[in-house]
Formats: sequence, structure tokens, C-alpha cells
Amino acid sequence: MDKTFICVASGPSLTPDDCALASNSGYPIVAVNSSWRAVPDCQHIFAGDCGWWDAHYSHLDIPAKRWSTSGRACLRYGVNHFRPPDNDTFNSGQRAIQLAAHLGAERVFLLGYDCTLTNGVHWHGEHPAGLKNPDGESIRRWQDEFQRLVNGLHSVSIINCSRQTSLTCFPRAAPEEVL
Repeated sequence: MDKTFICVASGPSLTPDDCALASNSGYPIVAVNSSWRAVPDCQHIFAGDCGWWDAHYSHLDIPAKRWSTSGRACLRYGVNHFRPPDNDTFNSGQRAIQLAAHLGAERVFLLGYDCTLTNGVHWHGEHPAGLKNPDGESIRRWQDEFQRLVNGLHSVSIINCSRQTSLTCFPRAAPEEVL
């Protein structure tokens, strides 16, 4: 049995065609934060920040399983609590990959993992007031967080299929080649 997952993040390079490829692949999809709107047939939604759940929980109208590392979000909204294997700094895209591994993934394809501000902040524009949008500091921190992920998650093959990305720690492939 193929144990492949797809993690769909919010990078501005994410396209509707990429989302259709992911949806039609038959692989389980973990949508990161607001990317559930781009892949509404996803099986999982992961958001690490309680603030994101505060702003968006009432708008979720799909049956996907909901996950967070925030104990407060889990108590407040009844989402599943994901306990990551580390207590370091994190970003939701990184934790989504760890969640996929926790759910049994042996291979993970990434879409929308741009980790650069060259083409904007997200495919959906800026977060609403009160939620943090990426900046130069967070982009630099993400580089380290994803490198730590590579160093600590040896049992999972992670392939970045994002159209644009500044991440160099993962092998690359075009979505059409693997999905």
C-alpha cells in the first residue's frame, strides 16, 4: 500500500491546477491553515496557532479532521491535539509534514511551500487583522525549521513540488511528474 501524503501550504505559487492534481491523485491531503479553501476535499486541516482557529473555525464547512499543536485550540474547538516530536520553534507547514509522518506517511509531496516573499505572502493574500503574516525574519527562521525537519525525519521522503521555493533542503519535482 502506497503511504504517500500531500501537504498543501499557502505559498503564492500554489495554483488551482496544482490543487486539482492533488485532489485527483487519491493521496490523503493535509491542508495548512487557510489552504483548505484551495483543496476543500482534503482529509486533514492543520493550523498550529490558536489565533488562526479563532478567526476561521466558524467558517470550516468541510468534514476534514482538524489538528493543532495548540492545547488552547484543542480545548476551545475540540480539534485533535498533535504532539510533535520536538519542542523547538515551528511553522504550521513544518508541523503538517510531521503530522503526515505521524499518520503513517513514508513519502510527502509539498505544494505551496514557497518560503519566500518574492511573489507575495500567500495565495489567498494577507491574513485578516490580528494574525501574523510572513516577513523576512519568519522566512529565515523557516529555513532552519525545515532543515531541522530533514535532519530529524529520516524515515520519510519529502519532495518539494512547489512552483516557486527558496527551500533547498528537499529534493524537487514538478507536480505533473509525481501527481
